[in-house]
Amino acid sequence: MGVSFWKAGLLSLCPNCGRAPLFDGLLTIKQSCPNCRADFSGQDSGDGPAVFVILVAGAICVPVILVAQLALHPPIWAMALFALPLTAGVCVALLRPFKAMLFVMHWRHRVDHTHV
Repeated sequence: MGVSFWKAGLLSLCPNCGRAPLFDGLLTIKQSCPNCRADFSGQDSGDGPAVFVILVAGAICVPVILVAQLALHPPIWAMALFALPLTAGVCVALLRPFKAMLFVMHWRHRVDHTHV
Protein backbone atom coordinates (compact mmCIF):
# COMPACT_ATOMS: atom_id res chain seq x y z
CA MET A 1 0.00 0.00 0.00
CA GLY A 2 2.99 2.28 0.09
CA VAL A 3 4.29 4.69 2.66
CA SER A 4 2.32 5.87 5.71
CA PHE A 5 -0.46 8.32 4.96
CA TRP A 6 0.84 10.73 7.61
CA LYS A 7 4.43 10.61 6.38
CA ALA A 8 3.47 11.13 2.74
CA GLY A 9 1.05 13.94 3.53
CA LEU A 10 2.96 15.93 6.11
CA LEU A 11 6.34 15.62 4.38
CA SER A 12 4.84 16.06 0.87
CA LEU A 13 6.25 12.79 -0.45
CA CYS A 14 5.04 10.32 -3.06
CA PRO A 15 2.14 8.34 -1.53
CA ASN A 16 3.36 5.17 -3.24
CA CYS A 17 7.09 4.99 -2.44
CA GLY A 18 7.58 7.83 0.07
CA ARG A 19 10.95 8.78 -1.41
CA ALA A 20 10.37 11.48 -4.00
CA PRO A 21 8.89 14.95 -3.42
CA LEU A 22 5.23 15.31 -4.37
CA PHE A 23 5.41 18.95 -5.49
CA ASP A 24 7.04 20.58 -8.46
CA GLY A 25 7.32 24.14 -7.18
CA LEU A 26 5.27 25.62 -4.36
CA LEU A 27 1.84 24.06 -5.02
CA THR A 28 2.05 22.21 -8.34
CA ILE A 29 1.79 18.46 -7.96
CA LYS A 30 4.04 16.45 -10.26
CA GLN A 31 2.50 14.43 -13.07
CA SER A 32 4.28 11.30 -11.87
CA CYS A 33 6.75 10.16 -9.26
CA PRO A 34 10.34 10.31 -10.57
CA ASN A 35 11.28 7.41 -8.28
CA CYS A 36 8.52 4.78 -8.68
CA ARG A 37 6.70 6.23 -11.72
CA ALA A 38 3.31 6.37 -9.96
CA ASP A 39 0.92 8.38 -12.13
CA PHE A 40 -0.59 11.45 -10.46
CA SER A 41 -1.97 13.07 -13.61
CA GLY A 42 -5.63 12.26 -12.96
CA GLN A 43 -5.65 13.33 -9.30
CA ASP A 44 -6.75 16.69 -7.97
CA SER A 45 -7.36 17.93 -4.44
CA GLY A 46 -9.62 20.71 -5.71
CA ASP A 47 -10.53 23.57 -3.37
CA GLY A 48 -10.59 21.41 -0.24
CA PRO A 49 -7.18 22.47 1.07
CA ALA A 50 -8.09 26.16 0.91
CA VAL A 51 -11.25 25.57 2.93
CA PHE A 52 -9.36 23.78 5.69
CA VAL A 53 -6.58 26.37 5.65
CA ILE A 54 -9.11 29.19 6.12
CA LEU A 55 -10.65 27.41 9.11
CA VAL A 56 -7.35 26.57 10.80
CA ALA A 57 -5.71 29.92 10.03
CA GLY A 58 -8.73 31.71 11.47
CA ALA A 59 -8.53 29.61 14.63
CA ILE A 60 -4.83 30.48 14.97
CA CYS A 61 -4.79 34.13 13.90
CA VAL A 62 -8.00 35.56 15.37
CA PRO A 63 -7.08 34.90 19.03
CA VAL A 64 -3.56 36.27 18.50
CA ILE A 65 -4.86 39.41 16.80
CA LEU A 66 -7.59 39.87 19.40
CA VAL A 67 -5.15 39.60 22.30
CA ALA A 68 -2.77 42.04 20.60
CA GLN A 69 -5.61 44.51 20.06
CA LEU A 70 -6.92 44.27 23.60
CA ALA A 71 -3.52 44.33 25.29
CA LEU A 72 -1.74 46.98 23.23
CA HIS A 73 -4.56 49.17 21.80
CA PRO A 74 -2.53 50.02 18.67
CA PRO A 75 -3.84 52.31 15.92
CA ILE A 76 -5.68 50.61 13.07
CA TRP A 77 -2.78 51.01 10.64
CA ALA A 78 -0.44 49.23 13.09
CA MET A 79 -2.94 46.39 13.51
CA ALA A 80 -3.17 46.08 9.74
CA LEU A 81 0.63 45.95 9.47
CA PHE A 82 0.63 43.16 12.08
CA ALA A 83 -2.50 41.17 11.19
CA LEU A 84 -2.28 41.01 7.39
CA PRO A 85 1.24 39.56 7.13
CA LEU A 86 0.54 37.21 10.05
CA THR A 87 -2.60 35.86 8.42
CA ALA A 88 -1.01 35.60 4.97
CA GLY A 89 2.05 33.84 6.38
CA VAL A 90 -0.01 31.31 8.32
CA CYS A 91 -2.16 30.59 5.25
CA VAL A 92 0.84 30.09 2.96
CA ALA A 93 2.57 27.90 5.54
CA LEU A 94 -0.49 25.66 5.94
CA LEU A 95 -1.54 25.38 2.30
CA ARG A 96 1.17 23.00 1.10
CA PRO A 97 0.79 20.36 3.87
CA PHE A 98 -3.01 20.51 3.66
CA LYS A 99 -2.91 20.11 -0.12
CA ALA A 100 -0.49 17.18 0.21
CA MET A 101 -2.66 15.46 2.84
CA LEU A 102 -5.82 15.78 0.77
CA PHE A 103 -4.00 14.68 -2.38
CA VAL A 104 -2.62 11.58 -0.63
CA MET A 105 -6.09 10.68 0.71
CA HIS A 106 -7.62 11.15 -2.74
CA TRP A 107 -4.88 9.15 -4.45
CA ARG A 108 -5.02 6.32 -1.92
CA HIS A 109 -8.80 5.87 -1.91
CA ARG A 110 -9.47 6.27 -5.59
CA VAL A 111 -10.77 3.04 -7.09
CA ASP A 112 -9.74 3.43 -10.73
CA HIS A 113 -6.04 4.22 -10.32
CA THR A 114 -3.21 1.76 -10.55
CA HIS A 115 -0.33 1.66 -8.11
CA VAL A 116 2.97 1.17 -9.87
